Amino acid sequence: MKRRVIFALSSVALLALLFALVSGAGPTHVGPDADGDGISDDPSADSDNCTAIANPGQRDDDEDGYGNLCDEDVNNDCGIGGPDLAAVFANVLASAPWIPKALGAYDVNEDGGVGGPDLAQVFGRALQLPGPTSRTCAACAPAGSCP
Repeated sequence: MKRRVIFALSSVALLALLFALVSGAGPTHVGPDADGDGISDDPSADSDNCTAIANPGQRDDDEDGYGNLCDEDVNNDCGIGGPDLAAVFANVLASAPWIPKALGAYDVNEDGGVGGPDLAQVFGRALQLPGPTSRTCAACAPAGSCP
């Protein structure tokens, strides 16, 4: 009787492992993942567009290569400052669904609407570059600033 139970349990465990391997369950990344969002920081693969903040959905509404959660540069001029604050302020009270999609970039904290928290986030990152991302020296970094 004990052998039957052990055999049955072993069979179930083996089948569960087999299904997990076949279905691709488990980690979705290979390599380092500094923010723990399941997306690899390795730039040679489909890499994380925001390495300092977990963003498993990889939302990038303005499609500039920086995830919304670390892209306060909403006007895409490669710096965060007054024009970005003005652009977010001009879109206060906008909310999802974002039509056109690029309007979602003003929702820098991804809470579904544009408001005070988004303004505070942009203000808090003033005079910095967007990112970081796992892309090797992102396209908008000034010449000579890349390691």
